[in-house]
Formats: sequence, C-alpha cells, structure tokens
Amino acid sequence: MYLGIRKLTLGMASLLICFAVRAQNQTDWERLTSALDKDVPQRMQDKHVPGMALAIFDQGEVIYSKGLGLADIEKQLPVTKETGFNIGSISKMFTAWGVMKLVETGKVELDTPVENYLTRWHLPDAEFDKRKVTVRALLSHTAGLSVHGYPGFRPEQKLPSLEKSLDGVNGDVRADEPVEIILPPQTKFQYSGGGYTMLQLMIEEVTNMTFSKYMEKEVFKPLNMPSTSFTIDRKILRTSATPYDEEGKEIYLERFTAQAAAGLHTNLKDLIAFARASFGENPVLKNETVALMQEPVAITKGAYGLGYMAYRMGPITVRGHAGSNDGWESAFLFDFDTQSGAIMLTNGSLGKDVAIATLRQWVGWKMKAGNQGK
Repeated sequence: MYLGIRKLTLGMASLLICFAVRAQNQTDWERLTSALDKDVPQRMQDKHVPGMALAIFDQGEVIYSKGLGLADIEKQLPVTKETGFNIGSISKMFTAWGVMKLVETGKVELDTPVENYLTRWHLPDAEFDKRKVTVRALLSHTAGLSVHGYPGFRPEQKLPSLEKSLDGVNGDVRADEPVEIILPPQTKFQYSGGGYTMLQLMIEEVTNMTFSKYMEKEVFKPLNMPSTSFTIDRKILRTSATPYDEEGKEIYLERFTAQAAAGLHTNLKDLIAFARASFGENPVLKNETVALMQEPVAITKGAYGLGYMAYRMGPITVRGHAGSNDGWESAFLFDFDTQSGAIMLTNGSLGKDVAIATLRQWVGWKMKAGNQGK
C-alpha cells in the first residue's frame, strides 16, 4: 500500500514539474513572439522589404508562424504561409536530398567521379585530376570548380540548355564563364553553383527524367510539399510574391536553367513540413543519411557538409542554408540537436539584413537564462 501511494505521489510530482516547465516555456515563447511582432516589421520598413514569411521552432514545436507585410504592394496582397518565394541557394540543400536518394538506392556512389555518370557534357581538360571531381566533392563544394553563382533570366528570354549553361552561356552578366576546374580538387572549400549544375545534369542522366520531375516525384511529393517546385508555371505564379529591389521597386521574377543551384520556389507551409521531416523519420532519406549531410566535410573546416552550411553563432551552431537572388533573400537554419531554429523568406533584395537581425534576436533569446540547452 505504501509503495503504491509513493509511486502515485512521485507520478503526480513529475506531472506537476512537466506542467511547470511547459508554463515557463509558454512564457518564454510569448516573450519572443511579442518582440518579433514589434521588431520585424520595423526592420522590413527600414530595409524596403515589403514582405516576410517567418517561422520559429523551439524544441520541435512551431512557436511562431506567420506572414508579415505585403506579397504585392500594388495589389495590397498580404503575405501568408501559402505565399510563394524563390529561395535561391537553399535550392542546393534540396538538390542534395535528391542526390542522396540516388545514393541510398545504389544508383549513384558518393566517391565515384561524376564524369562516370555523364554523356551529354564533360568537364574541360585541365591540369588537375578530373577523377577527383566526385559526387561528394560537388555536394560539399570541394571539387575546385568555377562559377560561384548564377544570374537569372527575364521571363521572356529563352533559357539555354543545361549543356550550354555549363559551357558558360548564362546571359550578359555571366557570359563566357564556363564550369571548369580552377583549383586542385579535394584540397579546399571553393563554393560553386556550377558544381550543382553538374549534379542537376547527373540526376537527369541517371534517372532519364527532367530534374524538376525527379525532384517532385522523389522528394517533394513524399514530403508533402505540394507548393514547392523547380518549374515556374501558372500554379506557382498564382500564389507567388512579387520581388522588389533595394529601394523597394518591383522587379521581374528571374528564371533559371541552373535550377539545382538557385531556382526553387516554395512557401512557409511547405518548409515547415520539411523541417519536421528533417527532425526524424521521413519517407525520403534515412536518419543516418541526413545526419551525414549535416556534418561538415573536414576539408571545409567546419563550413559545409553535403548540401548543408554550418554557422557558429556564439554557443549555438545552426545548419541549413541561406539563399539570395535579385528580389529574394531567405534562410533555413536550425540547431538540429534541439530541433530549434528559423525559416525566413523575404521578397526584397535587402531581406538578408532583416533575416540576419531576426536570427540574432532568436539566438539572443536562446542564450538567456531558462533557454540555454533547450
């Protein structure tokens, strides 16, 4: 009898502790969300950023999720969780998921030269060993390749083929900048969007599908991301925000041949689903595969894994990616150990400043008493 009472008493005590912790968390969350509601709109106004979609996770829970400002100034359309944004180089993180799906199914090997999978285009001859330009090296930006980033094309322009793009046909801004080996492969970190265009071609050759169709079938559909696509069609345009420059003036939505590096369009709702899929079991990749992708490759000195960047912010390391194109700035950055972090999407060229300040605000909140280690 005594043991039964003692167990009941201990159980009630544990329950009360859980309630107390939950109540404290709620108070902390409310303190942060109230501050975000006040501070983020002011940052947007200061930087001529019309709209932002923002989500904050803490310990696996979404504690803040909303659209702020306008998706379209002229039409006075508000940003919502369903508003579409281009996410620039965050595209690379998703491309890496597509590549690693092929690795898991045995169709691609990480340490095989990418040239072994290509027939439509090949790396130009160089003084360096092309055999070291492996799939792993391309994913981690350690293949020694050129072409840091890509300019987009106007909607009315005809896009070059993947092969032409790799040869350097990328519009007036980046004319005659082919993808080629400029450093000894596997010796240092050298960011290359061109390397991801090679991966885009590899995926098409290995699967006999267009890159966009493969990603929809093997990644976005299984992860329940219906509004995420590398194809800018009527469906995507119907819900897309309008991009704006540094002065808050409307500009056109760029199109990309180099989709794998910079062309993905998505919304906050889909990225929240992706974040949750990244925390545990998901229908696309094994947990150990995702963990491998998030771990920086030694050559990068802590900077980059397989499609994932790493940023040290005080005692917190966040992993994921940031993205930047004309009229768009975004970030998907998490401390995956605590399932805490931020998703930030903006339709302004100075949105990076808003996102960085907001991320720092979250980090400062986490570092305060009662939030460290949570």
